[in-house]
Amino acid sequence: MEKANFNKEFGEFIRLKRTNNNWNQPQLGDKMGIDFQYISRVERGLVSPTLFWISRLANAFDLPLEKFIKEFTQFLEKNK
Repeated sequence: MEKANFNKEFGEFIRLKRTNNNWNQPQLGDKMGIDFQYISRVERGLVSPTLFWISRLANAFDLPLEKFIKEFTQFLEKNK
């Protein structure tokens, strides 16, 4: 998968998880201790989050990193 496609898919996954929790972007940003504009850029596929930021996203969703990555993998498989 190309980087641009990966970023787009990851952004859609984050948006889905956020909306399933009934959070807006500022709420997720607050949970991560970052500006919501970063969340917006991730959701639009404009940035590639580092593993550090992915682990912070997992923590915000109260998931172990391994489970978070597994859910993303399942999301990718489902959307093929």
